[in-house]
Amino acid sequence: MESTSFDLTLEQQFEIRQMRDAALQMSREQALELLLQASRLLMIKTNVMRNLMTQCPLEPLL
Repeated sequence: MESTSFDLTLEQQFEIRQMRDAALQMSREQALELLLQASRLLMIKTNVMRNLMTQCPLEPLL
């Protein structure tokens, strides 16, 4: 299988496993709150990226 820039690095895969293990130790309410916080942060990241893209338009290469 070909690796792409969209694949997780080994470090990120390890981090995901750590998060999964931590989530298994949480109550349902704690896991839900963590999910909501993560979703909120991803939305903020999307907004920041969108804002940066509109403020810094790419110029064509000549």
